[in-house]
Amino acid sequence: MTEYSQDCQVAIVGAGPAGLAAACVLADKGVDVVVLDEQGAPGGQVFRAVEAVSAARPEDMAVLGSSFAGGIALIKRFRASGAGYRPGVSVWEITSAQESELAIGLVEDGVAQMLYPRHIILATGAMERPTPFPGWTLPGVMTVGAAQTLFKASGLIPDSSVVLAGTGPLLYLYANQLLGAGVTPQAILDTRPPSSWATRMLALGVLAACPGAMIQGLRWMREVKRQVPVVTDVTSLEAHGTEQLSSVSYRAAGRSYDLKTELLLAHDGVIPNTWLSMSAGIEHRFDPVQRCWSPQTCGAGMTSRDAISVMGDAAGVAGAQVALLQGERIAHEVLGQLNLARKPKPVSIGKSWALCRQRWLRRFLNQRFPPNAQFQLPPDDDTIVCRCEEVTAGEIRQVAARGCMGPNQGKAFTRCGMGPCMGRKCAVTVSELMAQVHQLPVSAVGHYRIRPPIRPITVGQLADIPLRSSTTATGG
Repeated sequence: MTEYSQDCQVAIVGAGPAGLAAACVLADKGVDVVVLDEQGAPGGQVFRAVEAVSAARPEDMAVLGSSFAGGIALIKRFRASGAGYRPGVSVWEITSAQESELAIGLVEDGVAQMLYPRHIILATGAMERPTPFPGWTLPGVMTVGAAQTLFKASGLIPDSSVVLAGTGPLLYLYANQLLGAGVTPQAILDTRPPSSWATRMLALGVLAACPGAMIQGLRWMREVKRQVPVVTDVTSLEAHGTEQLSSVSYRAAGRSYDLKTELLLAHDGVIPNTWLSMSAGIEHRFDPVQRCWSPQTCGAGMTSRDAISVMGDAAGVAGAQVALLQGERIAHEVLGQLNLARKPKPVSIGKSWALCRQRWLRRFLNQRFPPNAQFQLPPDDDTIVCRCEEVTAGEIRQVAARGCMGPNQGKAFTRCGMGPCMGRKCAVTVSELMAQVHQLPVSAVGHYRIRPPIRPITVGQLADIPLRSSTTATGG
């Protein structure tokens, strides 16, 4: 294993657009910055494996689109910046070492160790929203994001019997990519409710502010609808099969339908990946529009914990362009926090305007593709909510009706959220179900209490963590 210093000025967790942009700015200013990332190559989810695809599968670059190819320039800039980069690292804890000193627990090459930065930037990105519906745990049911990851990382694509279901921009982006790869999905089952007049009026304003993005999105949807059967206003989605998926049933326009398929890809949007920020003790709030939790931050990404910032989709899903702009802006703020710059560099008018336009676009997308109630609050009590412990929606409703007031108390009765995923696949749904029973806001019911380690680590690895040398700790 390569030997690294235990100290640095800034540690960035996540090598997506936000993390890379911030690292470039900080490294250019001579800051001792290191980027920690679980993946083996930089890029995050949006630019996953872009270097490998460009080198080994150039024909797929056109399929994945110009926005994907844009990641190459960012990664080249990052690699040339001089910023420290530690791929394949699992961060399992953020804690305080001595007094106000921060410490990051990580595992690298099977060895646990601690890193002591003066400032931490969390750029952990987003995760797909869980989509519990009857049969979603069957082999043959995957998320759209997982399927797209397989395409980017390995060039794997499904055959034409695949069915896509759910809602969100990624659903139609992936369908468009499949068409570009020569695969025509059997059907798209769109669970999005009809758009309101307010959303349509907002679309006109966003079209004026972000014509390129809006026109591109409209072209994608038009091309998909021209080649793929798209069923709208879909409800009662169910996956059927014994050992594996064999069919999908749904209701639309007051009638029931059934499709034979061995692969169903579901999607209901993305939400901030908050596990590390929650475990660090940062205050979070519940977003009633996007039905998810996000860290409470100021415009500069600062949080309730001193010397910890959150940016990009980890602070609130807004897309890659916003993440890039935020990364640069927050890097300048951190320079000021560390007294490495006299005052934060003001954001240029052009970049401020670009950030505003991208936020308008995201506001429109949030209204156009809202979270679906049939996934947030599964109506069928037999629907499994916690995949790890096989806890159903009915069991959650029952313990809530008996007086269980929140998801943390519910663990004692159901073990829900105590499996290998540590609640990542059920937390949002469990809070929603309990809030429904108690007729309370989700913010009043709360979220699982996330505690370290948030990634697997053995007792042996913990015991072998090297002690910090007194010379390093005192700076002598």
